[in-house]
Amino acid sequence: MFSIFDLIMKIFNSDRELFLYVRNYDLETIQPTINSFNYYHVDKINIKEVLTNIYRDDSILLIDARSEKEHKESSIPNSHNFPILKNEERHNVGLVYRKYSAIAAFQLAVEYANEKYENLKNFLENNLAHKKKIYIYCWRGGGRSKYLAKMINELSYECKTIIGGFKSYRNFVNNFFSDKSSESELNKIKLIELSGMTGVGKTLILNHLKNYIPVIDLEEAAHHYSSLFGSIPYLIRNFEPVKSQASFENNIYSQILKGLQSKYYNGFFVIESESKKVGDFFIPEALYKKIESAPTIQIESSNEKRIERIIADYFGDDLRGLPYLKNVLIGKEKFFKRELSNKIYQQLLEFLESGNAKEFTEILLTKYYDRKYRVKPKKPALTLNSDNLNECIQSILNYIEKMGK
Repeated sequence: MFSIFDLIMKIFNSDRELFLYVRNYDLETIQPTINSFNYYHVDKINIKEVLTNIYRDDSILLIDARSEKEHKESSIPNSHNFPILKNEERHNVGLVYRKYSAIAAFQLAVEYANEKYENLKNFLENNLAHKKKIYIYCWRGGGRSKYLAKMINELSYECKTIIGGFKSYRNFVNNFFSDKSSESELNKIKLIELSGMTGVGKTLILNHLKNYIPVIDLEEAAHHYSSLFGSIPYLIRNFEPVKSQASFENNIYSQILKGLQSKYYNGFFVIESESKKVGDFFIPEALYKKIESAPTIQIESSNEKRIERIIADYFGDDLRGLPYLKNVLIGKEKFFKRELSNKIYQQLLEFLESGNAKEFTEILLTKYYDRKYRVKPKKPALTLNSDNLNECIQSILNYIEKMGK
């Protein structure tokens, strides 16, 4: 059995303990509380109004009431997570709802939430909530956001919940990418594409350009470098994998929204050339068509610099990417032997086993990547060499400024 402390903290070592606990509830006395909560009034706001100035308006405090796991997978841009039910708590409430009683599940959720008043008070103070417009969302704009709003009201703050919750944001993103009219927000955006062979520094250039002009980084949105080894640069830097096509699209839209509201926005976004898929995810069709028709800046670089960049991206500065590379190479043995040869495959494996990053990268670059990933057959508006990164970036900025006139 559980101790008094466990009862207070709602720590259960098994489903049996959880159900022993909730069966002590007097369900008849809980129902009036549910009725009262159902009639509790909370002010509401629609998602379009929230997003209009989300990156420009410092007076907005957007709170995600969902669990930590849900927030990590995807969230409304610029939101802060205050889980009214943490991961395990949400699991327990859902289990009680499905297996025992909706009334008991409500009571357990209320107990979990009420334990968080002090943490909520600190959270609001740390985020200067007294100076801000507070907006709250959960998955569908239901019980979790409403109860968090009630708690916030009881701490003497005003707030609104987002109609439809996170699902309304997802619908908004869907509409953004599916609207094919000439007046759609996406159609108003002008793209400039960066193309070039693997390792020429396109992602590096995008990261620097972010300080001067809006960019769309599709690989960042997917946490994937769009190749067989493409997840490794993000894995070795402890990024969470992107779990779904929906999350990928949400991430792209978040970048676009940030760019549209940036003080640097002049009608243009810079985007890296990609095939239709980035890792496991498809680029939204309307966006891909814009990339296809965009003017392209072709980036070139010496093989020496390309190899240096690839080693930095995939191996890291301490070779921590090496076991991941080896796993992919062995896991795709038949593929690489077919694409390269048995002899070259064996050489690559030996280089990894000896920690020879340079030889491994050079062979893979010249024998595989340069043959497999060709530059799109599009006449470039500009061809630049990225060996001198600063000069390359300045030339891109000069070109964009000229295009904007």
